[in-house]
Amino acid sequence: MDRKTLSRRSFLRLAGGAIGVTALAACAPPAAAPAAAPAAAPAAAEATAAPTAAPAAETMVDSANPLWVILDIDFHDTYNEYTQKALTDYVAERGWVMELADSAGFAAGSGETDRIAAAVQSGDAPDLVRHTLSPQLLHSLDTTQPLSDLVAAAEEVYGPIAPVLKTGKLIDGEWWAVPYHQRVGGGYYRKDAFEGAGIDIQTIRTYDKLREACLQVSTAELFGWGITINRSGDGNSIIQRIMTGYGAGWQDETGQFIRTNSPEMITAMNFIKETYLDPKWAPMLPPGVLAWNDIANNEAFQGEVIAYTENAGTVYAKALKDGLPVAAKTGYLAPPGGPVNQEFNAIGSKDWFILKGAKNTQAAKEVILELTTNLEKMDAMLASSPAYAIPAYTNLWEMSAYTQSNEMSLQVKPAALNDSGIFAGSWPGPSSPALTAIENSGIWNDMVNSFITGTSVEEAVATAHDRMVLVFKEFGLPGE
Repeated sequence: MDRKTLSRRSFLRLAGGAIGVTALAACAPPAAAPAAAPAAAPAAAEATAAPTAAPAAETMVDSANPLWVILDIDFHDTYNEYTQKALTDYVAERGWVMELADSAGFAAGSGETDRIAAAVQSGDAPDLVRHTLSPQLLHSLDTTQPLSDLVAAAEEVYGPIAPVLKTGKLIDGEWWAVPYHQRVGGGYYRKDAFEGAGIDIQTIRTYDKLREACLQVSTAELFGWGITINRSGDGNSIIQRIMTGYGAGWQDETGQFIRTNSPEMITAMNFIKETYLDPKWAPMLPPGVLAWNDIANNEAFQGEVIAYTENAGTVYAKALKDGLPVAAKTGYLAPPGGPVNQEFNAIGSKDWFILKGAKNTQAAKEVILELTTNLEKMDAMLASSPAYAIPAYTNLWEMSAYTQSNEMSLQVKPAALNDSGIFAGSWPGPSSPALTAIENSGIWNDMVNSFITGTSVEEAVATAHDRMVLVFKEFGLPGE
């Protein structure tokens, strides 16, 4: 392509299936657009001081420079529908032209980050992105703008951000993303199955005991252990949690050296191998579990095929919104750990990013403030995805009428506000762009697939170790 910059549609076309244009909202022709009115004060400001960092509406958004927004797509229709409508309604009120694209969520790979980086480098970046991507990795690629002013405005309304969310977002004293909401993840189980077997699952705090309980509740029609280790977000999660529970880590305390090839890691990986290959545990494994993706366990749980899974909160929220019978039978379990680390539960978030080179930075800031600090809109968003979207700010737990009325959301609150400092995946060292790149590359899943298909655990771990060292060196770290 001869042009030095890609057009928006060229970028989307080259990006392939993960990002596609789904809506083009010409909210008003530039010539007929009303004069820009001051942004409406957040509803929460009636009881709380208004954000001091609200930007003035100075940017001219027009057909030549529409507000270009990318929203990720979740496994939850009403959440997707509400957040898209809230955005388009506000843009229409402002008289702006908008180009809206959706980004396929739950992609366990680097594709979306690469595409965003390519757009920034091409000089034709989207203005605003809402996603679960790594702020640390995006910042290391020099693709995002600092947003400390907006975080300060949100904290003025809702109080401090949840402690866990500082990791990877607050870098060198600047915030590089604005948390929109925490995105629940954890264990979801069939209350009727475990209670019927006389098992109090809430007392189970290690994976070996959980495995025994899942086997006990399994029948010919209901499989206890609905967790995959296939390449996926869920597969990454269970590998990291078991590893951390057994006291193993990918790296050392400094985050400079890879320490994957350790006795603790080999013990943890043997636990995984035994779980999926030993005939003793076969009755609890649903057919095809080793080939599942991030959607398969949602469907299996909602179809009442499995008794326990670990997943995002959409598995419950969608069942509730769709009126499925399994919703009333569902309970939440903060996932367990192992003999070394048991309690290390942390709830991630969905964030707002403004990209470098954005042509409508000021308008993008107005959108973030309106959708984040307006309590009425925040409450409606939380209600659109019950017990999946939860407050990312400490005082919002009490301010949100919806959250206060939702029992499942309140069950998650201790994990959401957890400040243990143990993060599966980076423990015992800090999170880093290098570790994010390793996760995106699929090295962990390749390691597990290798010993599941016949390689010895020792050889698979050693190979993964060497591959991770190379990635660390690519990021300027010694690695070994």
